[in-house]
Amino acid sequence: MVSFGAAASNPRDAETTPQWDIFKLQRKILLIFGVWPADRLVRPWYVKVLIAINLATLAICMVGEFLHGLYAYQEGDLSESIESICPTVARISGFLRMVFYLANEEKIHRVLNNISKTLQDEHPREHTITKQLTTLGQQFTFYLFLMMFFAACLYGVTPFFIMIYNWVQGQRPLVKLLPFKLALPFDSQHLFHFIATTLFLNYASAPTITSQSGSDALFSGVCLYIYGQFQAIRLEVEALAETVDRNTLKSSAAETHRVNLELRRISKRHQAIIDLVSEVRSAFTPNVLLVYTATAIIMCIVCIAMLVVEGIYKLTYLPYAFAELTLLFLYSYSGTIIRDSSEAVQTVAYDFPWYRYDRNTRHLIQMMMIRAQYGSNVDVPFFETSMASFSAKT
Repeated sequence: MVSFGAAASNPRDAETTPQWDIFKLQRKILLIFGVWPADRLVRPWYVKVLIAINLATLAICMVGEFLHGLYAYQEGDLSESIESICPTVARISGFLRMVFYLANEEKIHRVLNNISKTLQDEHPREHTITKQLTTLGQQFTFYLFLMMFFAACLYGVTPFFIMIYNWVQGQRPLVKLLPFKLALPFDSQHLFHFIATTLFLNYASAPTITSQSGSDALFSGVCLYIYGQFQAIRLEVEALAETVDRNTLKSSAAETHRVNLELRRISKRHQAIIDLVSEVRSAFTPNVLLVYTATAIIMCIVCIAMLVVEGIYKLTYLPYAFAELTLLFLYSYSGTIIRDSSEAVQTVAYDFPWYRYDRNTRHLIQMMMIRAQYGSNVDVPFFETSMASFSAKT
């Protein structure tokens, strides 16, 4: 909550907020952690401290939970070990997400700036598509954050339900249970230590959730915007084709000149979008690779946990699994819609009556088809960002 206040109190931030309405919810979530690429050069010192605190919090939880899981495994308690290790992978994933995000912040900022500049000059047709896809992106972001928040809440409140049940059953003295199981350098049954640790671990859920849902939803929002741009290109080519006089086999010099100018403009915009795809791939490659790798590990651990964990703790893994699957789906879906929309541009370019025009005009159409076929994907090493990969992982 500190970052919301900080964002509102920064005059420069308030001035630049409207241009990021397309990523409004993603921006709010990322500012809980303290990061937003557009603020990297004017970031106040207290926001930098917040980022450091959040990274340190994740690191402490990672170490504590891993040590507890390792100790439980050595003692032969597989259930306890799984319960401890499972959130550890999520912490590691969130920590690395933010490290990669900060390391590539300049590239991400460049992507967002290019989108902002394009929005200022967009065609009314593009504006309609952008508005629809922005709404869809905000809905994706909201439901993703809600699922992860619900999973964190279950982790936080489940120990209290168990302690209440044990108290009613007459357990004296009451054994205090922490929200997340980790090794501590002190006695967690001491009241002050228990309260302080519980508050700390529940706070640690904030950077864990926001580091994942914020950065992943931003990637999805960027991909949805690119998808809309490809859709607009397709509609422009179709609209241009409708203006062609089809009653003659050979176009006139005036019509050829008009069509050539329009195709040059469309081709230039098409190349700019493909360049943007390349920038997105470069900026988000570490995060995409991390999501596919970490999600595979997490889902394996969750499946084992559902078999070995007993009681109410089983319920905590259901929303957790759904949230992780949603993350994987968003990345796969984002890559698929970019590839499919690019191929749609290739199809509509082929359907254009290019054979009626001169060599220069035919060359423009051919270049659009080649670029559409080979120039647009957000694949990373070892993984194809597509629904096929999602199906293989699930």
